[in-house]
Amino acid sequence: MTGALTGNAAEWPSRPIQLIVPFGPGGTTDVLARIVADGVGKALGQQVVVENKPGAGANIGAAEVARARPDGYTLLMATPGPLAINPHVYASMPFDAATSFAAVSYVADVPNVILANPATGMKNIQDLLERAKAEPGKLNWGSPGVGSTGHIQLELLKQLAHVDISHVPYKGAAQATADLIAGHIELAGDNVPTALANIRSGQVLALGVASEQPLDVLPGIAPVAETVPGYVLPSWFVLVAPAGTPDAITERIAAAVDAFRNDPTMVERFSNLGATLVGGPPARLAQHLAAERERYAEVLKDIEVAN
Repeated sequence: MTGALTGNAAEWPSRPIQLIVPFGPGGTTDVLARIVADGVGKALGQQVVVENKPGAGANIGAAEVARARPDGYTLLMATPGPLAINPHVYASMPFDAATSFAAVSYVADVPNVILANPATGMKNIQDLLERAKAEPGKLNWGSPGVGSTGHIQLELLKQLAHVDISHVPYKGAAQATADLIAGHIELAGDNVPTALANIRSGQVLALGVASEQPLDVLPGIAPVAETVPGYVLPSWFVLVAPAGTPDAITERIAAAVDAFRNDPTMVERFSNLGATLVGGPPARLAQHLAAERERYAEVLKDIEVAN
């Protein structure tokens, strides 16, 4: 299939490119996708149109891209959900995460953060661990749903720190955050861009970041790994295309994303979200995705699958 469309690659893009976001508007994936669409569109001299296709833990939007023609005019802004997590938490999938997509570009990493309701009295990860060990199973951790990154944050903490914390899955991050602020749950996991406003307002407390280094946007908040070695869990954001998309096209898109690092305005737009630009050729992303599928298979091996 890759060779079948090579003749058209030199003329590409001759019309707008569709960038599907498998989540609703306003979230981190959507915000990053619009920044990417702006930058890639300018680099290629063609409009990149963002379309939100949420549902089924990102499977609906991802499936649409998997079914699309591999001609470079349909891309997916993907996260760990559809490409590495969902195969382990859904009983059936509308696509094969390992074979339905062509790697394009590893766009960025966005750090995650462990949050607490201020009324808990917890100030850091050590406080959380002491409380969890003193009261096994009594602390409640909210997430946007089974298999979400917020859920994975909890499962990794339980595995590495050997603590018992109860998981409370919600139908989306907004509900989990509302209950955390209201004090109905004690803890939650979220990514930094989504949580930042509530942290700065004091409605929630950041106990630790799931990154190797402290973050400029959260001064004074230590990495969880300083207390729990190995606890590094960024949310990655990548571009993929339908399997069979010509290499000449995926490489041009990857080069456009790489150019972001030489554009001070683009660097600032990403850093304001706490995001780190990564970039690199499609082959680098393909290797990363394969490794992440293995990693999440291990983390999620004891998770009950959803229907």
